Amino acid sequence: MRDEYWSIYLYIRHSLKNLHSRHLAILKLLELKNMKNFIVFLFSLTLFSAETDHYTYRDKPLEEASEVINSYANSYLLKSVGTLNSLGTCDDSKESEMTLYKELRKYFANHSSGILTKNILHDNIIDLRMINLNDSVYANWGYFNGRILGKKGAELSPLALAPMMNINGKILGTDKLEHLFGMGFHYFKWHYIKGRSLRTTLKRGVLMEKTSLGGNIIATGVFSYADLAANFNGMRFWNHILQKREDVLGLNLGPFVKCENSKWKIQKEKRIDFSKYLDDSTDESLNCSKFASKNGLKKFKEGMIRLSIDNKCPMNNKKLSEVIQKYSIPLCNDDKCKEDLSKWIINKNGNQTVKYFSEIKGNI
Repeated sequence: MRDEYWSIYLYIRHSLKNLHSRHLAILKLLELKNMKNFIVFLFSLTLFSAETDHYTYRDKPLEEASEVINSYANSYLLKSVGTLNSLGTCDDSKESEMTLYKELRKYFANHSSGILTKNILHDNIIDLRMINLNDSVYANWGYFNGRILGKKGAELSPLALAPMMNINGKILGTDKLEHLFGMGFHYFKWHYIKGRSLRTTLKRGVLMEKTSLGGNIIATGVFSYADLAANFNGMRFWNHILQKREDVLGLNLGPFVKCENSKWKIQKEKRIDFSKYLDDSTDESLNCSKFASKNGLKKFKEGMIRLSIDNKCPMNNKKLSEVIQKYSIPLCNDDKCKEDLSKWIINKNGNQTVKYFSEIKGNI
């Protein structure tokens, strides 16, 4: 049913170009048997809307957190396997595979449902940098720069901006784990389970970032390439759980679990390490964001000046070049390779405004 909602949602988004298409979109909505569930589905699309501020309190130290987070993650992997083994057996079928993922997603999901994410945000298991919206680079954000950050009372939420954490020396937003777990799983299903091309999968992620996940004035007004990079690496993470399929980058870090003698078994020599997925591509001070309005871009730059940030984004061109090189993997179709992966997840041109079509076409 969720896939039906996805198809209708994306159809409606594409149908706003002319009157005839709008009429067809309305008819599709009328065909839905459960409009209430569809509305709930649309609301759920905003659950990844937190933004990060890599500039405020930039020089304040944070304790390294990946060892603690990895330990929790591997313990939850073990717990999930134990639960499933107590309930029955496993095999090489798709049904068995999806059952494993369903159990794991109780722990690896966004802040509304993922136990590990809740541990990180609420249980004081790691050192976090909390940034109040009024102190941030987005302090002067207006309603029409991005409703979620600009609406009245937004500053009252302690999670208006995602807390920052230290993953193997890289200061990143906790929202990147949410993208890794959530949108990463959707990428995994689209590409590896349903057989969509990698380009189609990446393009679909860009479309969602432009519409429901941030990059428009109804959401936060921030189009985050770092989020897109986290989505992509989340696809790799979920693929590594069972490692039934080749890694896109050729870095096969799994399997973390195997089905052996009809029971799930942890592969002790292969442990989850999130530093392998959350690299510099998920740092918004290197992989720069774009903004839904010219005024939003202007206010962001003014915020940088107010915070006495001397360097514009990217703040380290050498690191950005290394990231681009890492993700410069050809995307080929019928032996024709016209572009590479980096075009869909890395912003090579600094902070700009979002163009209506160029990001979807991969013209970055």
